[in-house]
Amino acid sequence: MSGFEEVRTKLVHYCSSKKVDIGRVARIHAVTFQPLESRKNEDRLVTRELVVHGQEWLLLAVCDGHCGASAARYTASHLPSRIRSMLEHLAGTDLQGQLDRKHVLKHADFISSELRRCINDFDRELGHVVETICPNPTKISEKEACSLVKEYPDVLARACSGTTLAAALVNLTHRLMWAINVGDSTVALSTADSKGKRIAHELCTRHTLNDLREYKDVVRRHIGERRVVESGRVLGMLAMSRVIGDYPLKMHAAYTRHLFRYLSIVGAPPYIRNSMIRRIRTPPYVTADPSVCFVDLQALWNRDPIIMVYSDGIDNLVNGCRYLNPFRETDIIPARAISVLLQDEVDDDVEELLGYGIDLHWSGEEANRAVDVLGNLLGGTDTSKLQLVVNQDLLADQTVSPSLYIDDTSLVLCSFARESVAVSS
Repeated sequence: MSGFEEVRTKLVHYCSSKKVDIGRVARIHAVTFQPLESRKNEDRLVTRELVVHGQEWLLLAVCDGHCGASAARYTASHLPSRIRSMLEHLAGTDLQGQLDRKHVLKHADFISSELRRCINDFDRELGHVVETICPNPTKISEKEACSLVKEYPDVLARACSGTTLAAALVNLTHRLMWAINVGDSTVALSTADSKGKRIAHELCTRHTLNDLREYKDVVRRHIGERRVVESGRVLGMLAMSRVIGDYPLKMHAAYTRHLFRYLSIVGAPPYIRNSMIRRIRTPPYVTADPSVCFVDLQALWNRDPIIMVYSDGIDNLVNGCRYLNPFRETDIIPARAISVLLQDEVDDDVEELLGYGIDLHWSGEEANRAVDVLGNLLGGTDTSKLQLVVNQDLLADQTVSPSLYIDDTSLVLCSFARESVAVSS
């Protein structure tokens, strides 16, 4: 076995990947990756078919968890059924059972607003359950708080941890799509021109404090409070302005002072540690309000659309991992980097841009396009770079600068059969 083959085998060991075919219409390739053995991957993926009144729908999502995987795990497990129930209700009421393409298209904006409501309601319930088990946190003793933590560990863990949500909801029957985003993960679409060159389109706003509108919204809600945004983070702690969970930053501060502080979950959020509790004065600091974008895929069908959903671990590999790529330009758009790696042929300038050789079939016999993209972003055919990525001592050493930090990295790709039955108007 060559050096390249050996290190590729090691890297694949740290990948959890899958391929799913939905009938003859959609083909899904997905991967989630964390090479540091001592760090648990907190990302969760969703690739779920939803049947609504006899029509085929598809939900693809990446939930990028932080401060534990509880919120990400719960969202990935329970949100799909909530969205299906919402669609079933809409089909039977507002759409009055008229599920032809023209009628669904007419109500596309209304479906977008209902998706926003559904996700906000889903998030609010995480906090509501906490309020149910502890209606008045100011009146409980330390002993009573510890008892609640012991009795309801899952409820409190999923409220205190957090997750982004990047999702694509696709009506396969009518070739319609809703892109949904909460946080700093991404939903994008890749399309090909007549020569096979791919173009990437990011579909939703990412909610970070680098976005001036998000920054102003957070500060405006807390006029008079100092250092609401510090070092590009809410209270110097959370890099996102919108997120599912993270209830210490949403609920009355008494919950953090008298209940959440007693949580002992692995990776407990820094804001439930004593040194940070005093900074939480006027919640909520963040929301779960999603951005939703509607796309008529039928109009793009002859351009071979590929849906790309990924966590910010991809952004880190492309632009943030300076240890691996110290001389690479830092203005590469991650969606474009993925998109060009999905071409049947890749121009020489792509290898020049990345700084090493690539292999479009990097995953070998597995033939998983998501793994192909990941492998090429990690180092392609450059064995020396790939060996760095599996070096446990180097990955764990945060004292060097720049350090080799690789975030949990997840990618879901969905392509469609061009010859699938055309939809009726």
